[in-house]
Amino acid sequence: MNYVTIKDVAQEAGVSVPTVSQVLNNRGRISAATRQRVLDSAKKLDYIPNSAAISMRSSSTKTVGVLVPDINNSYFAYLISLITREFLASGYVCLIGSSSESLEGQDKFLHSLLTQRIDGAILVPQGTASHGLQKFVASGLPLVILDRKVKELADGGRIPIIDADPRPGITAAIEKVKSQGHSRIGFVHGPTSKSPNLLERQQVFIEVAGSQVGSPNAIVASHVSALSAIKDLLSRHVTTFIFGYSPDALEAIRYFHHIGLNIGEDVSIVSFDDIPIFELASPSISVISQQQKLMGNYGVATLLSLMEQRLRGEQQGESFDNLRIPTVFIDRESVGIR
Repeated sequence: MNYVTIKDVAQEAGVSVPTVSQVLNNRGRISAATRQRVLDSAKKLDYIPNSAAISMRSSSTKTVGVLVPDINNSYFAYLISLITREFLASGYVCLIGSSSESLEGQDKFLHSLLTQRIDGAILVPQGTASHGLQKFVASGLPLVILDRKVKELADGGRIPIIDADPRPGITAAIEKVKSQGHSRIGFVHGPTSKSPNLLERQQVFIEVAGSQVGSPNAIVASHVSALSAIKDLLSRHVTTFIFGYSPDALEAIRYFHHIGLNIGEDVSIVSFDDIPIFELASPSISVISQQQKLMGNYGVATLLSLMEQRLRGEQQGESFDNLRIPTVFIDRESVGIR
């Protein structure tokens, strides 16, 4: 879909282009009725006042947008670092935003990007095709989605999605845990409403752990909060905790220390997200890595290709084959012998 132009608004409102311009720039002597009709038409058409819209389609600004769910999360902070470094090497600068794990925050940033002169964007989304995301897709600007799926887009293949396949890492982690004598394994899945990928990790855990230690011993905790989930699993005599969301693992480390449980001895921990603190901790934490560097590199390369294609005036393909990067289990010191 092409950008909505000021001419489209004028036609919808039944007025001239100069009249629309005067209304949108709050100039001229325009009647209240006409002003309201123009504003209503602009809203109906989702018109974004942007004097650079035409040039944006025919020239490069060497600027891209990058949005993550939580810039305070070490996983996403590291991913941003990787992405911006790669874009800088290709002569691009990045406009960086954090949605604070909210659809509203995501849509506000995407709307802001549409008013800027950008060449494209990389997005780690919330789990739903929100109005703002649909609007960005409709703009025709190159977009790559990383790390998290959006079901409505993944099924259609309209936007390239690069994420991690949890099965290889979970399988290797459970094999390691089982070899150390652990037979009751718990899983804390994190806020699955934010991402279909977190729910997928839970489903893969149930399948793989169930086949390895028996379904009654593969226990998923309800997730009112990370702490309540951890306490629930302890009460059910779980000896190994696998975390689908690294902030929950950090909460567990603090709690186990507080109650005097030694990680790697009294309890064992494996977490998704190979963040620096896990390697620096004592004992160091075993992780299921999504191979962030590989994911970031693929994301940047894909967006660069799409932007160059658009600059040459070539049509974007009708669909994309989504890329799944295999997760890797990194064994450290947090899985002990039972």
